[in-house]
Amino acid sequence: MLGGKPLNLKVEGLEDVEGTDEDEQNIQTSGTETRPELNAEAKPEVKTESKPGYKPGRIDGKNSGYVSGSHFVPKKIYHQVEVLLQQNRDKAAKSDKKVSARTQEIRRTNIRNFFSDLFKLKYKIQSVYNIKPKHLEAVFNFLEVMGQSPSSIQNKISTMRIFCGWIGKADMVKDSSTYVKDKASARRTTVAKEDKSWVGNGIDVLTKLAEIYAGNYVVGIWLELCWVFGMRIQEAVMFRPFVAITDGGIWIREGTKGDRGRFIPFETEIQFRILEKALTIADGKTGFTGPRGMTGEQKLEHFKNELKKYGITLAKNGVTAHGLRHQYMHAMFKKITGIEPPIRGGDVIKLDKQQLHYAKQRLSELAGHIRTDITSAYYGSDRNPSTEEEIKNRPLFPKRKKDGEQQ
Repeated sequence: MLGGKPLNLKVEGLEDVEGTDEDEQNIQTSGTETRPELNAEAKPEVKTESKPGYKPGRIDGKNSGYVSGSHFVPKKIYHQVEVLLQQNRDKAAKSDKKVSARTQEIRRTNIRNFFSDLFKLKYKIQSVYNIKPKHLEAVFNFLEVMGQSPSSIQNKISTMRIFCGWIGKADMVKDSSTYVKDKASARRTTVAKEDKSWVGNGIDVLTKLAEIYAGNYVVGIWLELCWVFGMRIQEAVMFRPFVAITDGGIWIREGTKGDRGRFIPFETEIQFRILEKALTIADGKTGFTGPRGMTGEQKLEHFKNELKKYGITLAKNGVTAHGLRHQYMHAMFKKITGIEPPIRGGDVIKLDKQQLHYAKQRLSELAGHIRTDITSAYYGSDRNPSTEEEIKNRPLFPKRKKDGEQQ
């Protein structure tokens, strides 16, 4: 029972997140009590040729071995950077909204690392206000040569565009492709090119969760929250079930991107069971799950360290905790549209434009995004592929329509 509600909710089409009464016997904790767990039936075929550690968007599929920020930065430059960060710490780039603490930390890291790399390349500027286009080009060319990913390079260019605005040089930073030799090095795509879910990478979810539960019950619950509610990892560690639970679903507020809360409706019985477990580890005073005396950042770091112990890394098994969020989105795509997501072989040609648009809107709401096109980062490309027959019959020089003729 949860809030007086019987656990009898059942919705078809969510094979990846549903559970049955038999599944309650699948996962044992380190104690003597049997804990309910998720059902991992209905697994698609796994491509065994996928290489552990391979991540789309990396140069040649590999992470860069170079890490910025190791070179000495003069005290004056360091102080100027800190002053500017404090003055503009929560200002958004193009609106009056405030950015999250995580975004502030990313900005701080990117800006510090930029000047570290700049001095590593022997550009000894006397002030941050002396930065010029040649400095930007030198650093980002260097990062390209060192094999950093397109997403990393573009993210750092975007951060420096904001920073240059702070010092009165907003128009100095041009398009990202200006600062690299190979334009592909600064061109990122938000369309998923391979399945990032656990099941899509050959991970037996029940077995892996049983292993994690045996060693760290709290981390096991955090992972399940990512799976059955599509939470980001920072949302899971900041989750407050007593505050979040409401009629028909939960509100996810803490740890969200841009402080954008979102409502997740109850779809399956297993969601109730996971919430009951989350309530058992919620602090009676603060309401947060997990051990008392740790900040959100400390919990997140603890979570990541525990995942490394169990091989939940790209380098070890080709997956991260975020892959469970992908798995949730795949299940919801199938529930909404009736077909598998494109990343799992689903054919979007079967959907009309209105159906696909609705699915993207709904998935965007569930994931906590504003833009609908970002959902393709989870389920894959939604472009209808042309058939061989269509390509064969396509005219080399299409006829132009005459005025008044219907298109």
